[in-house]
Amino acid sequence: MAAALYQTYTEMLPPTPELTEKSLPDLSGKVYIVTGGASGVGFELCKILYFKNSTVYIAGRSATNGETAIEAIKKEHPTSTGTLKFLQIDLSDLATVKPAAEEFMRQESRLDVLWHNAGIMLPPDGTVDKHGHEIQMGTNVIAPWLFQSFLTPLMVKTAALPETPKNSVRVLWVGSLANNSSPYPGGINWDDINFEKPLPGLKSMIVPLEGRILKYGQSKAANIIMAAELAKRLQGTGVLSLSLNPGNLKSKLDRTSPWIIQVFLHTVISYPAYYGGLTELWAGLSPKVTEENNGAYVIPWGRFGAPRADITKGLEENGKKLWEYCEGECKDYM
Repeated sequence: MAAALYQTYTEMLPPTPELTEKSLPDLSGKVYIVTGGASGVGFELCKILYFKNSTVYIAGRSATNGETAIEAIKKEHPTSTGTLKFLQIDLSDLATVKPAAEEFMRQESRLDVLWHNAGIMLPPDGTVDKHGHEIQMGTNVIAPWLFQSFLTPLMVKTAALPETPKNSVRVLWVGSLANNSSPYPGGINWDDINFEKPLPGLKSMIVPLEGRILKYGQSKAANIIMAAELAKRLQGTGVLSLSLNPGNLKSKLDRTSPWIIQVFLHTVISYPAYYGGLTELWAGLSPKVTEENNGAYVIPWGRFGAPRADITKGLEENGKKLWEYCEGECKDYM
């Protein structure tokens, strides 16, 4: 219990970041994808990657938002020799995933790091994706799994290139401290993964909490489980897979949350989105990440941590189960 409390404390009040744009080497020749890169944490990460002269694909559903973000980044870093491109994908619609991956592979012959950064948080109860999945499970887990399935072969190929540094090809699954609020034990409500049955308790006259926190927590626990499972499946390929908590941040992720949650997140122990970008940067580019900690969980602003104990304990069983679940849900779109 004491260890869990300290873990929560240190994730909410992290030390000074060690890897920033000031200490980052030149990234010329590297190719990256950041889903949800048009705003919030993803936008801050894209700014840093472009500043260091890499090719960055901002993947999202709104071309207007993507192009606006690209213009803003270029304006902020006019001397960069990097490249910024928008990649159309709607993670609430599996039919858009394969075309996005194919479009990327038509343009690029390598992929160094993919950040599964896009997500949705605490939408109204009953919100589903285009296929009837609980929206957070669909957008935060199932669609990213499908996107990754198309791009994994290219990442393995990239890792094998003689010019690619060891341990530099990585997949990042953006989780959250909210994994602590996922269903117990193990993090996933396998008996009712879409939460279609009534839930006991968790009612409030002030905040419509019933189900929302459990559903979001489940999707974030699933990100952790998926990262560990992919790490196991890619062992020996040179591609690393990790999950991370970017931090408690002021961003647009909470735009669908109840107003009182938004007030809390923007006023109580909440940091600018830039710092979340540094967490993602460390997980994606720090030399401290090696094969020995493949599958690890990264915490703010770039350190190794640990998710809830029962999630870690159930990784072996739940990883296989979650992989097979996603595979089954995506089979018509592969």
